[in-house]
Amino acid sequence: MSRPRDLAIALAVVLAIAGGGCLGFLTGSQPYEFAANATEVDDSTLESTEYRLASSDSPNRTFNVTAAGQTREVTISSEVRTYNRTVALAPEVEGEFARFSVYTTPAATVAGRSVNPVEDWSTERVVRRLVRSTSGLADLRFQSNRSVQFLGADRTVSEYGARQSMGGTETNVTIHLSIVEHDGDTVIAVAVHPEDVDERSHVDELLAGLRHPPA
Repeated sequence: MSRPRDLAIALAVVLAIAGGGCLGFLTGSQPYEFAANATEVDDSTLESTEYRLASSDSPNRTFNVTAAGQTREVTISSEVRTYNRTVALAPEVEGEFARFSVYTTPAATVAGRSVNPVEDWSTERVVRRLVRSTSGLADLRFQSNRSVQFLGADRTVSEYGARQSMGGTETNVTIHLSIVEHDGDTVIAVAVHPEDVDERSHVDELLAGLRHPPA
């Protein structure tokens, strides 16, 4: 026979799920869906930094979650925007080697428990997921932190060094990474560029120009 305390805990979890709009999840009548608002760089910032939108994607992932003794489907819908700028990799070698990506994913919880796998990603997995054409990315190493104001607050931006294949050549690159919570979503911004190209001021300007959700 179940003890009263066990029944009370189970009832509390059920009520938490139902109160959070998860009743369909609990009964199995529908998957529980979380969708992020997109985060984009505003047009005036793109113009001043000479970056352009290269790709826009809305990936989603469906998986099973167990809560209150029930296993149901959860769908996570995210938003990804990638921006590029043409820079010189070497004398007479130019291309879109400066890249800035922003990944927005919902800070999804069921019965008070996080269910978004992104929260368990390592730094290297974040970088590999968001830096386009990461062929040959190696030797990722932390260098420093700085503070940049964006999305309404002072945020920490971490800088890393790495080796990456760019334009068919192994190149030293600089990577900038910031992960913040904003209005119910997790916003992950990653920039990468050749180490010899001083792109920090442009990266900071792109961060300051982020809008979530877009205007």
